[in-house]
Amino acid sequence: MTFPGFLLPESQIKLANRLLYQIGNEFEECIMSTVQSPKKVVIVGAGYAGLKAAARLARKTRRQGVDITVINGSDHFVERIRLHQLAANQTLKHIAIRELLRGTGIHFVQGWVTEIAPDHHHLTVQTANGTQQMAYDKLVYAAGSFIDSSMIPGGKEYALSLSTEATTLALRDKLPHIAARGGRVLVIGGGLTGIESSTELAEAYPSLRVTLVTRGTFGADLSQKGAAYIREAFASQGIELIENTTITRITAQAAAYEGGEIPFDLCLWAGAFGVPALAREAGFAVNRQGQVIVDEYLRSISHPDVIAVGDSAGLEQALDIPIRMACATGIFMGSYAGDHLAAWANGAAPKPYQFGYVIRCISLGRHDGLVQRVKPDDTPVEQVITGRAGAQIKELICKQTLWQITMERWLPGGSGKSANASPTEPVRARA
Repeated sequence: MTFPGFLLPESQIKLANRLLYQIGNEFEECIMSTVQSPKKVVIVGAGYAGLKAAARLARKTRRQGVDITVINGSDHFVERIRLHQLAANQTLKHIAIRELLRGTGIHFVQGWVTEIAPDHHHLTVQTANGTQQMAYDKLVYAAGSFIDSSMIPGGKEYALSLSTEATTLALRDKLPHIAARGGRVLVIGGGLTGIESSTELAEAYPSLRVTLVTRGTFGADLSQKGAAYIREAFASQGIELIENTTITRITAQAAAYEGGEIPFDLCLWAGAFGVPALAREAGFAVNRQGQVIVDEYLRSISHPDVIAVGDSAGLEQALDIPIRMACATGIFMGSYAGDHLAAWANGAAPKPYQFGYVIRCISLGRHDGLVQRVKPDDTPVEQVITGRAGAQIKELICKQTLWQITMERWLPGGSGKSANASPTEPVRARA
C-alpha cells in the first residue's frame, strides 16, 4: 500500500488491512440490520381493546421498526357503549378507523379473519379484493363479543338486539311505528344493557310501553342504595318490571315462561354475551364460553405468541376475580398489551397484568344516571352518585374511552428499554 510521497512499513500495512476488514464487517452488519424484516404484530379487531393496544404499541415503538397491522370488518369504530342511544334515534359520530390511526404508521386492513394458524404464525383474511394470507410474529386477539340471541329458542328469529350497529339500526327503524300506536317493547335481561336500553327508549318515546323481565332479583349486583335508585328511575319513567322470571321461548308475539307468557310488539334480547368461534376453531385453549384462556401476562396458555384482550380473553384463572365483558375491562387490557409488546420489541421483560375495579356507571336516559362505587373485585359498596351528576360522569367516561385511544398519538413515545421494562402498574377500571 502506497500513498503519494511516502511508503508505509509492513506492520502498518497489516494493521490498516485489519482495520479495513473490521470496518467492512461492521458496515455490512449495519446494512443487513436496516434491511432485516421488522417485527410483525397483527391485531385482530378494532374495538376498544384492539385500537388501544395498537395505538399504545405504535407510540412506544416509533424507533424500533415494529410493523403493526389492524384488521377489522368495519371501516369505522363502533362505540358499543352508545348503541342504546342509536336505538333511540340519536345521531352518533362516524369515526373512521383510518382517521383514528392517522400518523401512527399502523396499517389498516378492512376484512374478516376467517382462519388463524397459530402453529405457523399466519392467518387468512377475507377482504373486498379477495383472500390474503398474513404472517405475524405476535398476534393480539381482540375479536370482541356479541349479544347471543340464539341462546334461547326463537331468540334468533323473533328478537332484536344491540349486538351490532346493523341490528341496532333495525331496532331503531321499528320503534317509531310501535310507539305511535302505544305498543309494548319487551326487554329480556336485567343487566346493564337491559337497564340502559329500557330507560333510553322510555325517555325517547314516552308513549311506548316498556317492560323489562329478568330471571333474578333486579339490581342484585348493586348496593341497596344503587338498586333502590334504579327501581325509582324505572317507576318514574313508567317502565314495568318483572323479576325472578325465566323466559324459556320466544315466539313472534310473546315470550313464554313457566306458567304463562308476556305479549309484545317488539322483543329486545339483552341477555348473555357470546364470543366468535374463531379462537376455538384455531386450536387455542378456550374456556366454556369460548374465550382464550390467558396467563398473568395475557398470553394464550396454549400459544404464548398470542395475546388475548377484551371480551375474547378469559383471565379469571390468572387474576382470581370476576371479569365483566365491558369497555371498562377491555381498554385497560389493550393498554397493557401495547406495553407488553413494546417491552418484547425492546428485549425487556413485562410485568404481570394487574387489574381492579373502582366504579360501575349506568346511564338512565340522557338526564339521569347512577355511579356505583365498587371494591377492586367488583363488589358494590354503599356509595353512589345519582341524578344529573351521575349522567354527566357517565357521559364523561364514555368520551374518555375514545380520548384514551386518540391521545396516544400525541403523548411522548417510550423509545428506550428503560421505558418499557415495566410496562404496567396496577390499574383501576372507571366504568
